Order: sequence, then structure tokens, then C-alpha cells
Amino acid sequence: MAIFEKRLEQKVVLDDTEPITCTIETAQNIDGHTEYVLRAQRGPYPENSWRILRRYNDFASLNKCLQISGIDLSFPGKKFIGNMRPDFIADRLIALQEFINQVLMNPILASSLPTKKFIDPDSYSTPFHDLALQYASMCLRTDGVYTLGQSLGPIGWRLRKHYFKVVHKPQGNKHSPGHSNTKHHLIKSSSQSHGKQHTTQVCVTTSTEKDYNTKESGKDDLILTWTEFGPDKYIDEKEIHNVLKNFGGVQHPFIAPIEYIASNDSGALVIRKFYKQGSLKDVLCAASPCNPFLSKYGSPKGRAPLPLKELALYARQILEAIRFLHSKGMACGHVHCGNVLIVDGVARLMDVENFIFGVPSFYRPFFVQHSKINTCEAIDVYGFGHLLYEMCMGYPLQDSYARQILDCPDSLKSLLESILSKDACKSVLPTLDQLAAHPFFSEYAASFNDQYAMAIAAQKPYLKFSTNAKEQLKNAVQKTENRVRDEQKSVKNQKRLVRVQEMMTSEEEKKKIKHKAKQEQRQAKLRAQNSLQLNNGPPQTVTVSASSGSAGAVMVKSDSANSIVSPHEAALMSPPPHATDSGGSASSPLPPPSAPPIPPPSSLPLFEQAAATGLGSSNGRQMVKSISGDDNSSSNRSALLESICNFNKSGLKKINISDN
Repeated sequence: MAIFEKRLEQKVVLDDTEPITCTIETAQNIDGHTEYVLRAQRGPYPENSWRILRRYNDFASLNKCLQISGIDLSFPGKKFIGNMRPDFIADRLIALQEFINQVLMNPILASSLPTKKFIDPDSYSTPFHDLALQYASMCLRTDGVYTLGQSLGPIGWRLRKHYFKVVHKPQGNKHSPGHSNTKHHLIKSSSQSHGKQHTTQVCVTTSTEKDYNTKESGKDDLILTWTEFGPDKYIDEKEIHNVLKNFGGVQHPFIAPIEYIASNDSGALVIRKFYKQGSLKDVLCAASPCNPFLSKYGSPKGRAPLPLKELALYARQILEAIRFLHSKGMACGHVHCGNVLIVDGVARLMDVENFIFGVPSFYRPFFVQHSKINTCEAIDVYGFGHLLYEMCMGYPLQDSYARQILDCPDSLKSLLESILSKDACKSVLPTLDQLAAHPFFSEYAASFNDQYAMAIAAQKPYLKFSTNAKEQLKNAVQKTENRVRDEQKSVKNQKRLVRVQEMMTSEEEKKKIKHKAKQEQRQAKLRAQNSLQLNNGPPQTVTVSASSGSAGAVMVKSDSANSIVSPHEAALMSPPPHATDSGGSASSPLPPPSAPPIPPPSSLPLFEQAAATGLGSSNGRQMVKSISGDDNSSSNRSALLESICNFNKSGLKKINISDN
């Protein structure tokens, strides 16, 4: 019946190299403690985001796990008193945001499991190490040749790749179960979290197992790697066993040989020889290969570039290995110093099978930013440029392109700029054949052709795929390139959207700035007017009696010597008189205080004579205007100003008028 049919759910495989951003939005008080609301986003699309709650102790635990790297991180200290004040919480939020930004901007710290579990606990809470141990044991049990040993811990940067010791099973006479040479040990494997240990696992080891870090370790020691299939795995389940079987027989003087390879539905394991000097990255950092990845490469004590002749020889050997793979219809996609071994002065490329496993490239966050790096050959050329840069400088390039290349010969500088310069990344990169013909190699690795001819004579290169395997590889190359192009388009569109938002934000900010400037200008004008009004003081009234003995005309006067206000204007400036309760008739005002004595009409200035005869009428105003404009009345004006200045204000009294 259909109701009982099993639903097949496709497993979603995450790309661990996809960058994650994290923003602390706010803080909230829950049950007497502060929790911070974090918004995380994977990739360029805001739809792929989520929110998580974290306390200060969670940040402190992350900082403790990352201290093994030796990288100096600015982490705020703990405070016991006053840690619930709003101003303190706001300052701490800013400090924690700076801390998480430093972690995510560092590629080594951002790729570590503690950081991933802190930001995305739903996706990275799976016991990856325990599952790898289980799958590897099952694969080796069916073969019966090798025995799984102790875990080597997080010595690599991939979260879904795990390293174990492995030895050959003893071949000899069979013993009874009670006298077997094989011993069962309880082994505590180190966790990827660098701080905790996994639960105890029962592993089968032999008494002949050696410590890989001791001096007795030799070339006969073996190392097993278990890798989960990645998002770029496009080979069918039915064909991947045949493809891996064909690739297991690869032979090339510059490719590390494979001792054993097997797979299941979840991933694959590969067994190779273990070399105590480690990878090329271990040589450059002077690090022990069995130390944790964070402690080896986080802040290495010693970094030393390679001499030019060694650099040119190793680079030319690696380039020849990449050319051989492409000639067989297979890409590499994982060219970096961690995948190169130096054995007896010969560079050997390893982990080439990662392309078949579909795991993302180490430099994927870099080359998805450049739309021209969209083929498998261009990706390998780009990775080769980063490898060459690290061998030359002694430290890796932490950006998608090199802004400036110094301290190297002109030929090497020309080679690096043809791959890693900004103009080169925006245009078409050189091909593998063009790189091999570069003058740098003929200048510093002139003996390569003779050495390569001798190496080919000793070990003929061999890699043969079946017809179906070739079709599967061709299909995988096309789909991998299509996924890269699609991701580059999304990154480009997101960059455009960000630029548009920045432009819109800048326009809005400009409008806000202009509006704010206008408001400040208006407020400045108002302040200036208020200050002038305060300096001039309130208006004053003076009663001037006419010579005919009629009622006195009221003249409004201010502190300014040149300002005289008419009674009509004074009425607008002063409040209206109070109305009576009976009929609305205005109450008669009290007589004003006595004014200074007025001189006789003959001695009055013309201006005052005009004011005394009729200041309130329009004719009086016209007379005042005509008299004040006469050039012959300058002495009269002086007398008027002198009388106004000598006026005694203390004689005026303020009288409250009450209603009848």
C-alpha cells in the first residue's frame, strides 16, 4: 500500500566554505540574565538566515576554545557588579560584535568547528567524528587487510574529514582466541572542538602500533582519511566505486600514490603513507603534522619562504602533475600547500580524489568573487597562484587578489601578477601550458626537463578510466563549472544590490543632512532675533501734551535712540485693556507718572512740535517724516536725542489696572 511506502528524503549537504556573517541585533533580559539575539546568514542571500540566542558565557566558551590558535582576540572581560545596567549592556554588545567579527574574518578561525557550532548549532551538532569512526571501521572490516588505530584529531581544516592511524593486520599462523596478538584498547579520541573529548570508543589496535610523533616513525607508517561526500559530488552511486577503483591505480612521479581506497553511501576512505615531515604547509610553518590545525597555522612561530631554486622546482613539478590530471579528463580543484608533500626533494600532489568526492575547494570563497574564473582549469591555475605566493612569501594570501607583490625577482613577480593581480582576475587567466612555458621556470628550474625524463623512465605515468568513468567525470566537470557560474552570478547580483542600497542610503543621508542644516539655520536666525530683542528691552510709553491743552498723545518709545513707535503699533505690541463686567466699556486708565518738563513750543524741536500737534493722525506722521528728512534740522534732531537720552526712567511706575 502507498501509505506504508518509505519516503525518500534527499540529504542536504552544506558547503562548509560558504562564508557566514553574524550580527548581534539586540539584548534582552530573561530570568535575571542577559541574552543576546544574533542574526546569522550563510551566503549572499538574506533568505538563508536564522536567529539564535547566546549568553556571555557562550561567547567566553568560544574564546577559550580558540585560544589554542595563539591569535590575539579582543574579548571583553567578565563583570559581576552592575552588569545589568542598560549602558553597560550596550557597551558589551558592541565589544562582543567586534569579537565575533574578528573570528569570522579570519579564515582559520571561521572554519573551525567551535565557531561553526556557536553560529549554526543545528547544522554542526552532529557527531562527525563518531560517524567517521563507524564508517571507516565498517569499510575496513569487509577488506580484512588493515586495522583501524587511534584518531589523530583535528589536524586538517575540513570539518568532515577525519584522520586515523592504520596498520596492516598481522599475517601468520592462526592463534586461538585467547592467544591472539590483537589487543582491544579503550581509546579516547580527540574532539574537533579542541576542548572536550568524545565518548570512549572501542577500537581494534595491534601491539605493533607506533606513535606517529616519535622518531621511530618511518615511511612504512600509514594514515587513513575518511571524507564525507560534498555538495559537488555528481558521479552516480553505481559508478563511483568503479571510478575510485580506476583512480586508485594512478601512478605519477609527482602524485602521492594511494595504498587503498573504498567508499560507501556517505563517504570514502583513503590510505596513504605517512611522512613525519608533514605537508609543504607544515614545512613553511615549521609545525608538527600531528598537532591540531588551529595551533599549527593560527599563529605559527616561524615562517620561512623557500629558496628560489627549490620554489621553482617544486612549483614546476606540481604544475606538471596538474597538467597530467587534466590530460586524463580529470580536474584537481584542491591545489594548496596543505595538499603537497616534499619527499626526497620531490614535490608530490595528494588528495586529488577530493574532486571525485565533491568536496568544496579551499579557495572557493575567493574565486567565486571573480566571474572569469569559471572553469576547472582556471580554478586550478588560480590555486596554483596562491600556492606559488605562499612558497614565495612564507605566508598565505588572505584576499582574492594581490594588491601589491614585492620582494621577489622580476620573472617571479610577472608570473604571480599574471594569476593573482586584480586585472588578471578580471580577465582570462593563463592556461596550464602557458604557465609551464613561463620564463621564470627556464631561469630558475632549467634542469627540470632532464629530471622529469629520468623520473618518467623510472616510473611511467599511468591513469586509465573506463568509458563510463570518463563520461561520469566529464559530466561532473560540467556540473561543477555550472554551479560555480551560478554562485558567481548570485554573488555579483548581491554586490549590485548592496551598492544600490548604499547609494540610496547616501541619498537619504544627504537629504537628512540638508534638512538638518536648514533647521539649524532657522534656529540660528531665531536665536539672533531673540538676542536682539532682549538687548533692546521692552517698549516704553511717553505722554506728550499738546500746546493747546488737549488730551495728551501717547508716544511709544524703546531703548533704541532711533526707534519711535506710533500708538497704533504700540497697541499691536501690548495686550488689550481689560473689559468691564457691566457693559464692556473700558475703564479709564489712571494718570501716568509725571514726565519731564516740556519746554515752550518755541523751544521745542520740530519733531516734538509735530508730535504734540497730532502724532496719531496720518497728517502728523507725514509731517514727522518730512521734518525728519530735512537736512536743515540736524540741530533739532540732536536736541531730541539728547532729551530722550536724559529721560529718567526711574520716574515711571507700573500700575495694575483692576476692573470696576
